[in-house]
Amino acid sequence: MILKNFLNKNNTRETVKEHVRLVEPETRRIEERFVGEEWRILAKYSTGPVDYIIYRGDDGLARLAFQEPPEPSRERLNMLLSGLAQPETQAEKYHLDKLKSGYGKIYPLIIDKYVEEIAVDGPERNIAVIHKYMPSRWIEVDLSLTREEADSLSIQLARKAGRMISIASPIAEGLTLEGHRIAVTFSREVSRFGSTAVIRKYPDKPITMADLVSSRMISPLAAAYLWMLLEAQGFIVIIGNMGSGKTTLLQALAGLLPPYYRIVTIEDTPEIRLQHPHWDSLVARPQPPGGEIREIGLEELLKFAMRRRAEYLIVGEVRGREARLLAQAAASGHGCMTTFHADSPESAILRLRLDPISLPPLFLNVITAFAHVRRIPLRGGGAIRRLVGVSEIDGDEIVEVIEWSPTMDTHKPATAEEIAERSTKITPAWEKIGMPGTDAVEELADRARFLAETATLTPDEFHARLREFYIEKYGEAILS
Repeated sequence: MILKNFLNKNNTRETVKEHVRLVEPETRRIEERFVGEEWRILAKYSTGPVDYIIYRGDDGLARLAFQEPPEPSRERLNMLLSGLAQPETQAEKYHLDKLKSGYGKIYPLIIDKYVEEIAVDGPERNIAVIHKYMPSRWIEVDLSLTREEADSLSIQLARKAGRMISIASPIAEGLTLEGHRIAVTFSREVSRFGSTAVIRKYPDKPITMADLVSSRMISPLAAAYLWMLLEAQGFIVIIGNMGSGKTTLLQALAGLLPPYYRIVTIEDTPEIRLQHPHWDSLVARPQPPGGEIREIGLEELLKFAMRRRAEYLIVGEVRGREARLLAQAAASGHGCMTTFHADSPESAILRLRLDPISLPPLFLNVITAFAHVRRIPLRGGGAIRRLVGVSEIDGDEIVEVIEWSPTMDTHKPATAEEIAERSTKITPAWEKIGMPGTDAVEELADRARFLAETATLTPDEFHARLREFYIEKYGEAILS
């Protein structure tokens, strides 16, 4: 549910109520603060025994408040923790889980499935979140931490990610066992305000192309075009600014690869999650401070991955010399995909040719296509993510194959025939993976229809249909 124009102060109470999600939690005390000002409430929901309300603050901006169930006595909690007693109520189980989680006061935000990212910007400062009801924007939470609580949280988060943090080594990043990406600082060694933390939460199920087509981030035809290039082991570089959805698109595209391919992913911090039977995930290892353990970086892992008999090598993000090695892998016949910070294909090429990457001009031709994604701001403070263009490298020229119309919010061209006319890569790609007597345009249209029909499916349903697609296309023997 997206709350539109909630900052418009001319909204009537009836308009606001259209966006309210009604629930029946065990208690309603959190709503008492809004008696007589119910128009402030923008949405409300519950997760277990915790009630959440998004409301309009005095400054007109959205805020998040929550109310936990009453906490059991300290003696009762000690008995529960020691195992001498078992939880008898939902409230007791909640507080036991909270104590065991290590997340402290931010635990309600961790279990809230609508919270996508959490930022602790220092002690005595309001925590902020990215919320699904307010996509791509930060909203404040009615919660702050003391200096001691912020320090303790940074230490706990680092431990969850298998990292150490201290005055000697005041920054840490990694992935928790729950799958959340963390980046934390300790005390005031490098952070002006004290210990800080950013937690990026990930969904239980991997994001699929069905999700992106359903949200209109990409059209079925554009996705089908990239799918064919990928299956032919092309080299796709996804470009965009921070928060534009590069990794999201990369993961969705990787999820389209045939189940008989072997995929190796290489990342600094593991973010990619694939529902694929032959997926090998490699993660760089930093050198601990003062330790004798050797650092293993992306470049070394990429060299190692090239000897692991993979049809596809995926680097989460390239920033340095590993980009040259990835281009060499593509030139040697591996399928490759990565993300890269750039605002256009031209700026991406410029960055690739400059230090520290210094990619020789000849190697630019091994890049099959640049897929450009962007975060588009909306009125009212919201935002959407869109694939705004796909360009091919043809010698010294950049050929725009797919573009996005901001006025119509549609992708062009609208037909497989037009894409085949613009593209210099799609026909050779189909000649590599297709069967004699078949047509690239027909195949492109067929895959676009498949993606349009599966746009509403769950990840499990989508991957089941995808497997059926490959069996129908190539025969069941090829999957055995």
